[in-house]
Amino acid sequence: MNSVRIEDLLTYRFLSGIEVSPGGGHAAFVVKRAAVEENDYASEIHLLDLATLTLRRLTSSGKDGPFRWGEDGSSLYFLSKRVEIEEKSILYRIALDGGEAERVATLPRKAESLVRCSDGEILYTARVPLENGQRAEDEKDYEVLTEIPFWMNSKGFTNEKRVHLFRFDPRSGEEADLSEPNVEVEGIDVRGSRALVFGRRFEGVGTTYDELWLIDVAAGSRARIPIPGLRMDEARWLDDETCVLIGSDMQTYGLNQNLEVLAVDLATGGLTSLTPGWDKSLGASIAADCRHGGGPALRVAGESIYVTLTERTHSQLVRLTPGAEPEVLVDAPGSIDAYAVGGDHVLTIELRPTALQEIYAYADGSAKQVTDLNAESLAGRDLATLEAFAVGSSDGIDIDAWIIRPPDFDPAKRYPAILTIHGGPRAAYGEIFFHQMQAMAGLGYVILISNPHGGSGRGDVFADIRGKYGTVDYEDLMAVVDAALERFDFIDPDRLGAMGGSYGGFMTNWIIGHTDRFAAAVSQRSIANWIHKFCTTDIGYYFNKDQMLTTPWEDGGDEKMWWHSPLRYADRAKTPTLFIHSEQDYRCWLPEGIQMFTALRYHGVESRLVMFREENHELSRSGKPKHRIRRLEEILGWFDKHLAPDR
Repeated sequence: MNSVRIEDLLTYRFLSGIEVSPGGGHAAFVVKRAAVEENDYASEIHLLDLATLTLRRLTSSGKDGPFRWGEDGSSLYFLSKRVEIEEKSILYRIALDGGEAERVATLPRKAESLVRCSDGEILYTARVPLENGQRAEDEKDYEVLTEIPFWMNSKGFTNEKRVHLFRFDPRSGEEADLSEPNVEVEGIDVRGSRALVFGRRFEGVGTTYDELWLIDVAAGSRARIPIPGLRMDEARWLDDETCVLIGSDMQTYGLNQNLEVLAVDLATGGLTSLTPGWDKSLGASIAADCRHGGGPALRVAGESIYVTLTERTHSQLVRLTPGAEPEVLVDAPGSIDAYAVGGDHVLTIELRPTALQEIYAYADGSAKQVTDLNAESLAGRDLATLEAFAVGSSDGIDIDAWIIRPPDFDPAKRYPAILTIHGGPRAAYGEIFFHQMQAMAGLGYVILISNPHGGSGRGDVFADIRGKYGTVDYEDLMAVVDAALERFDFIDPDRLGAMGGSYGGFMTNWIIGHTDRFAAAVSQRSIANWIHKFCTTDIGYYFNKDQMLTTPWEDGGDEKMWWHSPLRYADRAKTPTLFIHSEQDYRCWLPEGIQMFTALRYHGVESRLVMFREENHELSRSGKPKHRIRRLEEILGWFDKHLAPDR
């Protein structure tokens, strides 16, 4: 048998950021791959000719991207690390018709994104101190905290620093900050001389809603659009007087409420829903570990509006035209991780059940795979396949579940099985290639996955587990295990494991305090104590209040949060548990794992904690290549010790 191996991860190509050129002749996208010696990722820009659907690599330094098209579509501007200067970024330009990339400018700051580029003007974003100065050398030894959040996952300490929009003239070296000082820019779309900008205001405490601004790029003036408080994810120009955005008022289901597509009258701030009563999960939320970057969920082309959404266990791309019914353009068999629209084509980057990311072109109702960048990675590999089964729940809704058997499955054998729980909880599993599961199945494990209450793709009512963590969702997961044991007699009930990360880590911690049916568990980037998380993490002060429907200081709030905290039940745990956390994970940070680890060791339960330095909440998805390999080795070593698969 030639199954997927842990180290195959080092050969995968990750595609992202696809953009069609002005005029629609080409599409460019970023390809990343592991650079093992550097323990990092090489990044290159590839080019797809849309007339012939032929592919070529445009840059080859391994240090290039992100990019923006030049105004006439004949060249690309891109950030590169070919030369690195502390706290600055280097911008290059490359022509499509040949020649070497040329250095255009050294940006005064370290850019977070490129917005628009030409020889005469560059729009980009960068995180800067509010006083717009540089820290003195002796100030780098300490941090002063004055606001919440004071740090952000993957961003580090952000106290009194904001992402702002800058205009830079590479010829004169002149720069202008175009942003409202206390607003953290989260999204930008430019039309002519005007920029549509939305972001979150910080004045001691960061808000949970966003503001929408119009900025005159040339004049540097700005005006706030008077809309009510909305959580916004993306915004795009529709015409000179109107924009569209995806957002939510959070009034009924809180932070996790499904987003709508809204049209905004820029003169009055009036809102019109283009998807009233839709109750859809906008964006791609199918859990995966084989993507590195993505792309917008919302785009506008002509009079048409495009959005991706998660429909139960897979992705769709939908076209909205004012006055017409929504049209499903792509009903993908897996996950649409990014897409672009241009010319006669709709282009998607997809993860499919037995394939890594590739680009597919949809035209005239038919689809064609137009890249083959990952063919060698899976060549000759025996892949495990997913078999779906449904499990009843307490409210009568069937829970989607799957069993993944080893590729060399023998019905006469008995197998250990691992219940794997997705994060979120506003996420979902689907039928896509998942490296971790393939590697574990290839080593003799049966994998059980499911989408319990709390997940995306099935509407707000199904997803609403506020104040219910550890109740209906736990019941769903145990029902999945019970159903699997009843239906699949090759599963050994004495060799069950449980694992998950983020929300899945919370649920793993909860499980070991409420049942001893599992012989081993692996808890990753977890939650142990809702009160502690409230006061220490980058989203805790608003996410925990939203999900627990209280705070530690409201009447009964401390008891409510403690009741839902796995740490409360740690003295009941008997399951040997491995904890995996990252030193710079400020979302579900290290002390959450330390608390559970300490509690288990104190009560005599076998446990182990592995901390990864220089990693954050994204370790399993975009962490350093060697760290991702070590993580999987730790997980499999733990389960091998306690579940002993027959190899």
